[in-house]
Amino acid sequence: MRIYGGGDVGNFLDVVCVPDSTFTSEITALIAAGTKVDGKLVTLTFANNYEVTSAADGAIPDGQVIAHEGNATSGYVLTVRLFSYIDQNAVRHTPVCIKTLPYSGTVALQDSIIINGSTYMYVDDGTSGGWGAVISIDTTAKTVDVLF
Repeated sequence: MRIYGGGDVGNFLDVVCVPDSTFTSEITALIAAGTKVDGKLVTLTFANNYEVTSAADGAIPDGQVIAHEGNATSGYVLTVRLFSYIDQNAVRHTPVCIKTLPYSGTVALQDSIIINGSTYMYVDDGTSGGWGAVISIDTTAKTVDVLF
């Protein structure tokens, strides 16, 4: 039986993220004012790997900060409970996992993915027909982390 106000229920995707420069400044100001950082709603930027920013008024949030560490000098690391993301085709999804896959071709952050090549091992930009959203690109290892 679910009791009203009993807290979060279900399996969530908790991901380590970094704030963009705007959110970094906001976090520094929040800490200086003695205001909680945990609980703040955020959106994914897809400008850098695993990057979030503060959610704008009226926006649909992608997640919530559930823990933070670090400082303005060395940088902040945030644990974000993700519950939404938008792919390159402006379609909103509920994330259930992140999968690391090898890529060939050209991929960008927020791209959906499709299979690339006859070995069926690599992914590429899915354009309008793919699935998921690339949240991180490792150009050295030629892998991408994909939100599904």
